[in-house]
Amino acid sequence: MSWRILFLIVSTPLFGAYVGNPADPALMSTGFFSTTYSFFKFTSGYVADYISDKQYEAKQTEPGFNPNDAFKRFGLYSQQASFSMIFIERLQLFGTAGGSKEHMKWKEKPTFDEVSEAVFDFQTTYHFSWSAGAKAVLFQWGQTYFSGDFTYFAVPSSTKAFFKYFNRVNIPIDLAKHEFHLREWQGSLGLSSRFWFFTPYVGGTYLYSKLHISGGQDVPAINYRNKDKFGYFYGFTISLTGRFHLNFERRVRDEYAYSFSTIAVF
Repeated sequence: MSWRILFLIVSTPLFGAYVGNPADPALMSTGFFSTTYSFFKFTSGYVADYISDKQYEAKQTEPGFNPNDAFKRFGLYSQQASFSMIFIERLQLFGTAGGSKEHMKWKEKPTFDEVSEAVFDFQTTYHFSWSAGAKAVLFQWGQTYFSGDFTYFAVPSSTKAFFKYFNRVNIPIDLAKHEFHLREWQGSLGLSSRFWFFTPYVGGTYLYSKLHISGGQDVPAINYRNKDKFGYFYGFTISLTGRFHLNFERRVRDEYAYSFSTIAVF
């Protein structure tokens, strides 16, 4: 069988980690039930993340099959609950859990071959995703902070997220639904500077992401990895009474994303 196939992507969440303000452990100085410089604080909140463009690539293993033809531009909407523990205003252990919903767009000026290869449209429901990580304030100069962040993100295999394979005339090559899982980790370093209730920040990230699609009787398993490993981010935090925080963020290069979050400190 010729491997001149196209992918109809029914569901493909391609996610990049939300960073947030790297100096969060120091900024969340007062809680509803805790005082400044207390040993332990607890936070909970909400994160809305929108990724408009993220690119993956795979190594071609068959002479007539190029898996990279399937990936053009991906976007993702995510809504998650966040929770964390802060220790002595220097270390924060955090996690998120919620749902993600993806969409796909063609290139702004697709070639004739790209249009003839595949015509598809899809929409999916929210399905489970989670992350865990840590932030640490490494150095402080007055109200300026140099901090680090590490995040691990995973999308387990789900019946709501799968690939289907079709040939050029839109006839199914394999009737099976090929599930997948996504694993990625991200490290970042950033600078934050506090001006009363307003704290802008900027930093750089390194992202490693792997998307594994299961194989079948007539199609091989495929491993995709993110194309751009390095990126940068910037944003600002508005602190209301120290107990409630609003955060706005932009991430570029390794992905193009906007984020909004709210956090309450207890």
